[in-house]
Amino acid sequence: MKVHVEELTVGCIAAEDVMGLTANPIIKKGTEIEPIHIEVMRAFNIRQLAILSKTADGGMVDAEPSKDEAYNETADFHEVENYSFKKLYMDFVKFFNAAFNGWQSGSKVDVVDLKNKLTPLLKAVSSDRDMIYYLPRWSQPKDYMAHHAVSTALISYLIAEKYGYDKGACIQTALAGIIADTGMAKMPLSILKKTGPLTQEEAIEIRKHPIYSYQYVMDTPLLKNEMKQAIYQHHERLDGSGYPRGSKRSDINLPAQMIALADVYHAMTSERLYRARQSPFKALETIMHDEFGKFDIILLKTLQEMVGNLSTGTKVELSNEQVAEVIFTKPDELLRPMVRSTLTEEVIDLSTNRKLFIERVIS
Repeated sequence: MKVHVEELTVGCIAAEDVMGLTANPIIKKGTEIEPIHIEVMRAFNIRQLAILSKTADGGMVDAEPSKDEAYNETADFHEVENYSFKKLYMDFVKFFNAAFNGWQSGSKVDVVDLKNKLTPLLKAVSSDRDMIYYLPRWSQPKDYMAHHAVSTALISYLIAEKYGYDKGACIQTALAGIIADTGMAKMPLSILKKTGPLTQEEAIEIRKHPIYSYQYVMDTPLLKNEMKQAIYQHHERLDGSGYPRGSKRSDINLPAQMIALADVYHAMTSERLYRARQSPFKALETIMHDEFGKFDIILLKTLQEMVGNLSTGTKVELSNEQVAEVIFTKPDELLRPMVRSTLTEEVIDLSTNRKLFIERVIS
């Protein structure tokens, strides 16, 4: 059905591409509508939008159909790619939460079950890397542990894939990524539920979790020894500032460095009980500059290419809440392209205007 823009609610699903004044859609079919999309349609003087009858969380749309134009709804809700991926993702988050409760009660980590449940998500994210933009948006503070584990696995997989690992190694890296924090199940509830800064004693306890995670899988033949080591080392840093051993550079294996980067990137870009999320673009700049020397520069550039390097015509929201369109990206400034405001037509070179940055990509 078609509804007036003023009747749209957050969570509706676009049933068709919405075209503006460019060759590319300003909103793609299957997009989950957020406030910024409504603002964009108003800016382009778009009066109505064809949407599906269900929202992204499976509820029914509560809006009156537009009488301006009849609409024959033929789209299959379950075939909308963004929704299908989100459903897979949210189902896995629920599964991980249940499994984590079991580990807290003394159950063993079932690597086979984790792999079987994770594989469909890996296939989906491999076929559409743009899903990397959605992961931080879907993360919820109350279920952060599960969201973080699943997203770290997916981002680790994408980094490994783009780096050139074969399919088997990519899957192993993702599996190590999702197991990396299983040792948190051995932490006291007082620490896991704490919303403020940790005491020195609590911080020391938290730093034991990679050891516990390794112990969960040390005897399984389903993970390569390299991946077991990656689980143990995923909080190590190249400059020796990490834990649990303070290992440096060549002593830290490559999968561990991939998982470490995925881990910190998702943590910085996700809403948490005690910290607001950062823009993916700003977070990568922070990692590059403030954490220089801690992460492998080639892996950092690999992640930058995945998040940045936006194609011409991509719609973005800037840090000043302006909506803009990417018109050119310099090879050495993948996170700071040249954009054009959709409202004023002003061209802004983000590589020279450092006060502004891309807040997020508009689907």
